[in-house]
Amino acid sequence: MAGIVVALMVLPICTSVIREVFSQTPQGEKEAALALGGSRWGMIRTVVLPFGRGGIIGGSMLGLGRALGETIAVALIISPIFYVSIHWFQTGANGVAPLIALRFGEASRKYGIPALMAAGLTLFIATLVVNFLASMIVARSRSGAGVEI
Repeated sequence: MAGIVVALMVLPICTSVIREVFSQTPQGEKEAALALGGSRWGMIRTVVLPFGRGGIIGGSMLGLGRALGETIAVALIISPIFYVSIHWFQTGANGVAPLIALRFGEASRKYGIPALMAAGLTLFIATLVVNFLASMIVARSRSGAGVEI
């Protein structure tokens, strides 16, 4: 259930980025594909999708970055458990961000706060790695590479 809620929260960001990238496709290229006798779907498949490949990847990774840091929705929906279990589909779960949000108030100075800071650093590093990989993929597949406007 929490996955569905987070997916619904991430979907508008992804779609707005991807829609904006698709709207940046040069009008001349779209008209040329239609003028050569291509259908509307053929024009989308051969002109718009290749032009917006980097934006599709970028929008998806932006949504993934938001989903990694989503805290409150997951904390409110799932019943948190604080032990490692190999039974994934049973009730109760937790993520790193909700763990920090739920446990920070009762953390002790000696063990709790350093452990939560380590969890936050781990989450930061994971988000940084995802964003770095996304920037590498987007740089390799530039939208409209080789297209003159």
